[in-house]
Amino acid sequence: MKLTSQDKFLEESLDLAVKNMKNAGYELHNKISIEIDSELQFMGYAKIDSNNSSIVIADWALDSDMLNGLILHELAHIYFTEINSPSHQSEIINEVMSHVVEQEGLNNLETNSLNEGFNHLQNMIVDDIVFQLMDNERERKLIQNFFVTWMSDEPTGNNLIDASLLARNAFALASLKRRNLLSESSESSKLMISKNRQFLSFYKYANKQKYEAYEEFLTKFELNDDGDFASVLIEYFELSMNLLRPDSKSLETLR
Repeated sequence: MKLTSQDKFLEESLDLAVKNMKNAGYELHNKISIEIDSELQFMGYAKIDSNNSSIVIADWALDSDMLNGLILHELAHIYFTEINSPSHQSEIINEVMSHVVEQEGLNNLETNSLNEGFNHLQNMIVDDIVFQLMDNERERKLIQNFFVTWMSDEPTGNNLIDASLLARNAFALASLKRRNLLSESSESSKLMISKNRQFLSFYKYANKQKYEAYEEFLTKFELNDDGDFASVLIEYFELSMNLLRPDSKSLETLR
């Protein structure tokens, strides 16, 4: 089948990203392909197996300035899987997740929220590679503007939704703090900080502290392949649970 110009563009983008990964010391060994899914509602994901992997891209994401970042992000997931990083070992993750779900008596919606929280941690880990490779001024600006779109400034009054929104705020802010890209002299950073402060203004002090502990964990966490990732994951899930089940919130103005 003859490749379209769009296919060629994607293949060239993938080849360049793989080359940049290798030059930075992150060589990939799987055969990797890239494809478009016209029905996909989010930007993209990776399908990974032992020998062949593929990156699936939403058709609307082809016009995004963050397309290169998306490809690098999914390649980093593939890389961490290839090297058998504990952050990408499903046995460890599923065992800890099942333990927390059973111990806390979580329902399906709460379990989904906890899983979403784990995705933030895993994405923070792989993005250490992405930020390393997207290191010029233009790309840093794109990243900062991208994370502005993640921010919410007002709770809904629904604990599950609000926990998800808070976790997204924390992930966005921690992503920039972790790489020294959050600056109060930057308009995008000031907007992000302002939106988060507005969101937290609906919460009592104890819950603000819980949020800050969660954000700080994402900011400062370092993956240690020789350490006990299960114990670290339990600590992280405890912080996530604090967002999921906060103390009494002052949300009267939303009711």
